[in-house]
Amino acid sequence: MNWQQHLPHFLNQFLAQFGLSQNEPLKIYQVLTRLSPAEKRGLFDFLSQQLNVEPSTIKNFYHNTWVKQFSESPAPYRSEIQELVREVVVVRGEEVREAIQVFVARHPEKQFNLRQLQQVFNIAKYRTKAEDASEARTEGSEGFSVSIDQCLLFQTACGMQE
Repeated sequence: MNWQQHLPHFLNQFLAQFGLSQNEPLKIYQVLTRLSPAEKRGLFDFLSQQLNVEPSTIKNFYHNTWVKQFSESPAPYRSEIQELVREVVVVRGEEVREAIQVFVARHPEKQFNLRQLQQVFNIAKYRTKAEDASEARTEGSEGFSVSIDQCLLFQTACGMQE
């Protein structure tokens, strides 16, 4: 059994220090989210000692994998997020967090991971700005076309052809 499978047990041991022991991973997660930053201080060091794994490895797994099992994936909402970023961030010039608040308010029945939403919205912002810049370059480079015959005539007239 790997250390990731033992994580809920040791998270529960950490909560037991506060008299908040739980028996299900979802309840453990819910209690952890209600702890203050001061109460959470030392969590990953505690887990590191128990699991014999680097605190940074545990922290990365916790934030990037373990907690995501309790929230809705933003993947099915990708086009809505892209439109919202364009409307709120690019057009109105507001911050990404404003767009996230609008998105969450549109889906009150869903539980999203805010860190994950922040990442997805920032990627959408970057892509939107890159697409807009690409369109601007394309629009500005309409130029003109020249046939091979016209090019040869030009070269001859300018004495460029041997």
